[in-house]
Amino acid sequence: MDVTVKVPLTPREIELILELKEEFFWPDEKRVRDKLQSALSSDLPLELSLLQARIVLGWVEEQVGGHYGGGEVMTPEEQAILSTLRGVVAGS
Repeated sequence: MDVTVKVPLTPREIELILELKEEFFWPDEKRVRDKLQSALSSDLPLELSLLQARIVLGWVEEQVGGHYGGGEVMTPEEQAILSTLRGVVAGS
């Protein structure tokens, strides 16, 4: 059984993450999408397994890596999302 962790993202940050990923091909990606959407539509905190948190982190890193500067230039929201996800994945 996967241990879940609370991921303290704001509703706006969750919306941005969902906008990053247009296609959800793999079943794990679809489960993550469903959890993100569920967190948006409820008052419950977002809970993901560490694998799912890594999936979301990969989506965000892929997105910001394509910006001008190869990830050197990010919006404050992108920085906050990356910081939160990296902290969750690192176990802090």
